[in-house]
Amino acid sequence: MNFKEPMKRLLRHAHTGKFFRGNGRWTKRVDRALDFPHVMHVVHTCLLHGLRDVELVLQFDDKTKTVPLNCR
Repeated sequence: MNFKEPMKRLLRHAHTGKFFRGNGRWTKRVDRALDFPHVMHVVHTCLLHGLRDVELVLQFDDKTKTVPLNCR
């Protein structure tokens, strides 16, 4: 069976529009962005790296939802 996750969880910088790739790297290309396995991994990454002005991007097959994150 080939199971496909219905949603991608991406982290995007609000001012640059770049997506988080991991290890402190960023990319303009959404296909190179790190797809987090769980929303809590996104929060942990923000806190671990001291990220500010970032957005959680939930990308579904048919639409995209953006949620501002305020990690302190």
